[in-house]
Amino acid sequence: MRIAIFSDVHANLPAMQVVRDHIESQGYEAVYCLGDLGGYAAHPNEVQRMVMEMGCPTILGNYDEGVGFELDNCGCHYVKPFDIEMSERSFFWTRDNTGPDEKAWLRTLPREIRLEAEGLRVLLCHGSPRSTTEYLFENRSDGFLSQFTPGGSDDAHADLIVFGHTHVPFHRVVNGVHFVNSGSVGRPKDGDPRAGYVVLSFESGSASMDVVRLEYDVESACRSLVGVGLPEYFAEYLRHGGVTPAP
Repeated sequence: MRIAIFSDVHANLPAMQVVRDHIESQGYEAVYCLGDLGGYAAHPNEVQRMVMEMGCPTILGNYDEGVGFELDNCGCHYVKPFDIEMSERSFFWTRDNTGPDEKAWLRTLPREIRLEAEGLRVLLCHGSPRSTTEYLFENRSDGFLSQFTPGGSDDAHADLIVFGHTHVPFHRVVNGVHFVNSGSVGRPKDGDPRAGYVVLSFESGSASMDVVRLEYDVESACRSLVGVGLPEYFAEYLRHGGVTPAP
């Protein structure tokens, strides 16, 4: 059994088109989206409609919550002044340019999805099992992640915990629990500008993860976002896979 999981599209339509086409060509048994459809690029409505048309179950990301419920921030928890400024410019533009029907759909999304695959319990969430906005970075210690494993203070009651939010794909096993980050379709932060998603393979009670990376027209996404008045910095971020230093 193979399941495709993608997240953090962030309004990047060319990247989402490539990922959708690749997913549809592979014949996966199931497809899930872990949220954050808008932000940082020019096509929040078009991306959302594409995901809706795919018919895949979708989780409420922090950006989806902020936009859908018309909050005052995206829940991104940036600290540096430049990052805060860029985050606010992205969020308010996205909130103001997302349609009412799209916002209404975002408000219907669940915060988690649970399923069973080949006898294994799978929890899908956006940030962490306890919070949409919590970052499970790739360098979190085993001790930190063990909170969500059997006997931990926030036992997630899952054999696999699959999440996004950090835009860096990884797979680790802590206390027998698989932690899988699905990376990012439209705004990678691992130095690789290609669009990404992950595939979970289940067989005889075991699970493995493969990362899929796909070339797309990055410059088209960059031209579009600059054309609607978003910062050129967002374009450089896409070109360099998130390793562009702040000015």
